[in-house]
Amino acid sequence: MKILFVNPSLRPNASHRYLPVGLGYVVTAAKVAGFAFDILDVDATDYTDDQVEAFLAKGKYDVVAVGSIVTHYRWVRWLVQTAKRVNPGCVTIVGNSVGGSIPEILFHTTPVDIVVLGEADITIVEVLETLRDGRPLGHAIEPLVEIPHDNGPYPATVKGVGVLGIVFRDAKGRIVQNDRRPATKLVDELPWPDWDLFDVQTYIERGRETAHSSVWRYPMEEAVVFPVNTARGCVFKCTFCHYVFWHDPYRHRSVDSILGEIRHLNKKYGANYINFWDELSFHKIGPAEKFLDALAASGLDIHWTAAVRSDLLGRDDVPYEDRLRVAKKFADTGCTSLGFSLESGNDEILTAMNKRVRADFFREQVRVLREAGVVCSTSVVVGYPQETPETLADTIRMCEETRVYPSVGYLLPLPATGMWKHALEHGHITDPHQFLTDVTERQDLVMNMTTMSDDQFQGEVKNGLSHLNEVLNCELDESTLIKTGGYQKHDRNQTADVFKHRNTTDSLNYASLTGAV
Repeated sequence: MKILFVNPSLRPNASHRYLPVGLGYVVTAAKVAGFAFDILDVDATDYTDDQVEAFLAKGKYDVVAVGSIVTHYRWVRWLVQTAKRVNPGCVTIVGNSVGGSIPEILFHTTPVDIVVLGEADITIVEVLETLRDGRPLGHAIEPLVEIPHDNGPYPATVKGVGVLGIVFRDAKGRIVQNDRRPATKLVDELPWPDWDLFDVQTYIERGRETAHSSVWRYPMEEAVVFPVNTARGCVFKCTFCHYVFWHDPYRHRSVDSILGEIRHLNKKYGANYINFWDELSFHKIGPAEKFLDALAASGLDIHWTAAVRSDLLGRDDVPYEDRLRVAKKFADTGCTSLGFSLESGNDEILTAMNKRVRADFFREQVRVLREAGVVCSTSVVVGYPQETPETLADTIRMCEETRVYPSVGYLLPLPATGMWKHALEHGHITDPHQFLTDVTERQDLVMNMTTMSDDQFQGEVKNGLSHLNEVLNCELDESTLIKTGGYQKHDRNQTADVFKHRNTTDSLNYASLTGAV
């Protein structure tokens, strides 16, 4: 059985690259299980679609597997169709959020054979073993039971039994959804990604610029950046967000396991800058401090960055001196920046987002981190139905007060989120397939669900960011107020206390935007 895993390129024009954490775990699981396979890494090779098609035609693969975030639906759809066209007998598998959040749409608009739901480490091995042995993936339960969904006017899947965690097309053409696979409880027992399966040197060279310029332990040009996944999932369920582990509990790896992987990467590849590649790296101050103490005692001379929430160190019910103590441990252990989303400076909109934080948490967290010497990176989401010129002004005012220039994104109502359901129910999305085909980046106004006209809405955003650009001396030109670029050129003229998110192709929440795991 000839197997191909495909790593798409989410942003082909970006100068930097990130090692694909999610795919890294999946292919490592397949390797440990004894399967041989090829990897077509479009992100590392910069292959055009014509080159990808030629690769598929030449390879004559029996199985072609791909996963990505749902905003890459159009390309994944093209890949599945192309794989089937150049080799009609191959089995196509789609995972990650583009598979798990819209199986009803995918099976209707593509000839996909199998969709993996959620965590794929164990599921992919069982699927490959089943295909290799010629056994059935499962069967529909009779009488047929349809499974309700929120993906528009597409036929429902029917309940089935068999390999857990998949949706598949049976011999009768029915779309059968087996039960979800229970989440892996012992995440420490999962093998670390085997990066030798990829072109590591390309990722080292093209990942260097993703290190923050505030490194001090070595020159910037000596940064060797690697990702490490410390946790799976998130404690929270924001209404604009979806991630692969949405249906699973939040699971954090042990300190020993995390530090063990960092030591391995440091010894084997010289890794000295670690991006903790998570939806949420630390959710409580106690476990965060425990990790920081262990990292300080480890002797690892690294820099690192992570994704947190504004209530980690921003809650005013925790004494300031305690929060400052922990913030200083972040700085002392080499943390160059922490990403935590403001999202909105208006508490009514934060409630609609189900953020379960107050805007003033953000102010407090910036204050304590700045005193400790940690760079603060943030993002905002504009365009909730409640958004008005006044609520936008609240957000701009918070950024001005804290002197943080944000990464700005317009609200994208994406599948499996509360706002997707809202957009469908209120007629903002009438054709989910077309919407997902047309959707681009969060920095583009794809849909306006406010009461403002498009011109007024975009004008208010532009005027607010222009004001921030001026008062914070960011030196951004008009075209880069939102799309600030993939590098830090405008950092050079900043005073030491002016911190901002340096680009929009990096994510504060690396995993959820890049489909990392």
